[in-house]
Amino acid sequence: MAVVISVANQKGGVGKTTLTMNLAYALANMGKRVLLVDIDPQFNLTFGLIGMNVLQHGDSNVGTLMTRESDIEETIVRVRENIDLIPSHLNLSAKEIEIINTYNRERRLEKALTPVLPDYDYVFIDNPPSMGIFLVNSLTASDYVLIPLELSYFGVIGMQLMFNLMRMIREETNENLKLLGLVPNKFTRQTKVPKMRLKELKETYPDAPILTTIPKAIALEKAQSQGVSIFEFDGDGRAAKAFAKLAREVVEIVEG
Repeated sequence: MAVVISVANQKGGVGKTTLTMNLAYALANMGKRVLLVDIDPQFNLTFGLIGMNVLQHGDSNVGTLMTRESDIEETIVRVRENIDLIPSHLNLSAKEIEIINTYNRERRLEKALTPVLPDYDYVFIDNPPSMGIFLVNSLTASDYVLIPLELSYFGVIGMQLMFNLMRMIREETNENLKLLGLVPNKFTRQTKVPKMRLKELKETYPDAPILTTIPKAIALEKAQSQGVSIFEFDGDGRAAKAFAKLAREVVEIVEG
């Protein structure tokens, strides 16, 4: 049975999609079966994985799945060995109002995913940078939350918003939701500020696990622009090694 992990942060630009994609590839390289779910109306993960083929999925995407206009079997797209995708689409924003007005709206994604959970080891949900119905659905369907963040003042302080939302979700729709950890992203050693913010992060949230730090690397930006993982673009580089380490860490925490 798959472990479902939301990659989430209400702040934009923290690298959620890059983290989701490359962590999935790292786990797939370890032989894990991974399903990616793109619930972000900006569909960056979908575009990064299947390019302009996103246009072909107007009738079978995460939005039509949540409104029950498509079945999950016809919605899943094979990306490569051990990686499948439930794509987002340009029309996802329009589906939001429809979903808000449906019965049991917080559990639409959870119910849609349930039939295929035995087919995978991990499900990763890439979320929009907002606190709306899509993120609520994602957290309700998840076992864990993985939070990437940049080591800036507002990045560190902004964690409290995510923790407040997680508390609400535990009280209302998913009492078993757990924090997998925080992932400091785009880390650079060129100035002292990131190190100082990392120290502040540990002091401010002493109970939050801080996982492998992902370095700031031009290779990550170039890989994403070409629609490939860091392992395909620069498999021996420090970013690839960091993601491989993070994958091992996730497996150790989740599987023991």
